[in-house]
Amino acid sequence: MAAFTKFKEASLARYLVMYELGDLHSYEAIETGIENSNYFVRLDQDGDLTEYVLTITEALSFDEVPFFNELMTQLARSGLPVPNPCTTLDGMSSTIFCGKPTWLFPRLTGSHCDTITASQSKSIGTMLAELHQTAGELRYHRDNPYHSEWVDRTLEQVRDRLSQPDQALLNEIAADYAETAEDRELPRGIIHGDLFKDNALFVDDTLTGVIDFYHACEDFLIMDIAITVNDWCRNAAGEFCLERQAALLDGYESVRPLALQEKNTLGRFQLFAALRFTLTRLLSGEADGPLKDPAELINLARQIKAIT
Repeated sequence: MAAFTKFKEASLARYLVMYELGDLHSYEAIETGIENSNYFVRLDQDGDLTEYVLTITEALSFDEVPFFNELMTQLARSGLPVPNPCTTLDGMSSTIFCGKPTWLFPRLTGSHCDTITASQSKSIGTMLAELHQTAGELRYHRDNPYHSEWVDRTLEQVRDRLSQPDQALLNEIAADYAETAEDRELPRGIIHGDLFKDNALFVDDTLTGVIDFYHACEDFLIMDIAITVNDWCRNAAGEFCLERQAALLDGYESVRPLALQEKNTLGRFQLFAALRFTLTRLLSGEADGPLKDPAELINLARQIKAIT
């Protein structure tokens, strides 16, 4: 369930007045995602219905808002297929709703793909490199919230929910991550940080949107590639598809060639990415358990470890 924050229809109607984009026609919760509250909102302006996405962030602080404002606006102005925040009548691209940082975006065309082609993988690789280049021009920055100290604290916090073999595996990866985090040679920059298949939209093989930038931060660029490869380059059985991986990397390098050290460490960063999302999944949800299965990523880590 992705709508953690609830509100009355009248409250939403009053909130939308500041945009002057039309009268509230209807709205519905978006039943995906595990961190923010998202709603489709339909506005009526002189009989024409237009759809928007309302995102109420659940964990971001107001101090982080300028970074996300600049990131999303800069990417959209550069022509990348990302949602450009709507601005209020007084020029604000972020707002407060229900006491939390909130954005309103035009709804992009396209849908998520269940079956991924090599062509789509290449498009995602190209987009990721363009994002890295464009985000390098930002004035604002955001430190990586998933640093090695966070990993160690979270592992301790969720230890009782892991089997002994799983603990041993994740501890081993965490130790390697802590050592690698001190590397000063690997290229760094602003990453998307969460470019899973459900954060991209396609019409056939044409990429029409990349969404959900709330994991964006400054990190190793190869981490972003590893996160993306882990999700985009596996088939329905969970096995890696080398054709898709090659296409994704080819698309990326058509814009930004990888350094040799990045190529050599991709496998290790795929392990780090699996560790990161195992932990964020373990932290999601409440008494009923995680909103997404962490075992999927623990098994993925074992698979990566066996082939690297």
